[in-house]
Amino acid sequence: MLELIVSPTSYNLVENCDLCDAFILGEEQYSLRLAHYFSFEEIVDLMNICKNRKQKIYIAVNKIVHEDELDKIDKYLSKLSGLDIDGIIFGDLGVYNLARKYNLVNKLIYNPETYVTNYESVEFFAKKGIKKVSIAKEITLDDVLLIGSKELIDIDILGHGALNMFHSMRDLVTNYFKFLKDENANKYHNEQLYLIEEIREEKYPILEDQNGTHVFSEKDLCTIKYLDKFIENHIYGIRIDGIFKSDEELINIIEIYRLAINDYRLNKQLYIDKKAKYLENLENIENIRPFYEGFLFKKTIYKGGENGKN
Repeated sequence: MLELIVSPTSYNLVENCDLCDAFILGEEQYSLRLAHYFSFEEIVDLMNICKNRKQKIYIAVNKIVHEDELDKIDKYLSKLSGLDIDGIIFGDLGVYNLARKYNLVNKLIYNPETYVTNYESVEFFAKKGIKKVSIAKEITLDDVLLIGSKELIDIDILGHGALNMFHSMRDLVTNYFKFLKDENANKYHNEQLYLIEEIREEKYPILEDQNGTHVFSEKDLCTIKYLDKFIENHIYGIRIDGIFKSDEELINIIEIYRLAINDYRLNKQLYIDKKAKYLENLENIENIRPFYEGFLFKKTIYKGGENGKN
């Protein structure tokens, strides 16, 4: 059955939420774009709580790793090898290589966010003996289902949340305000701002943190209407991302997705009949970000230069 995986918004939410199957936890120095970062001690505490509820813990080690950080990542993987974790989410292949030293390969979950767009890529990593692969957010529903139907390895997808559209290691927000001669340019670090294009009305959240600058979609991807297709085509899990949400908003989202999955488990037709109601309930959550279907029904288009030249 479809695993419900949550990137949580706080320690308190994890401590009190028994509705999901797994949580993604991570420390700020080792992970990217989490709704909330935890200390190692907090992770250990929450593991004990979640294990008692039979919930899984996946640790995010998904930052871009530079040469001077390899020793730090090595030592961190050594620490993780002593914990009863269920998975390690990574995107940098250096993490894969280091994980081999600690017999952690079978816990690795490859999630480079944009790279896994076909089943040949999935098969490549399946042969490496890792636990799971996360499919790119920018492919169509048909392609997602085709990859899942191959049953090459456990796969998951982003099921609900903001899409990261851009990442730079540079402090672009701070540099922008320094250019404007703002004497308090550094105050915008870790503060959510928005980008608005001159020819469009959309507001794209932009966030600068210790890992650089990140730009996100204006709307949240919502897949509540396609859970039956995921289940029937062997998609192992969906992730609900808590970024830009309060604890209350995230709990409400989790409750609705949990209900939908349970309804399908009870009776597929019950789930089908209630699809519109699930979506309505999501839209009625106070202060919730608007939804869209991302790239599920449209291909990503790469445009070249003038006259069709790349």
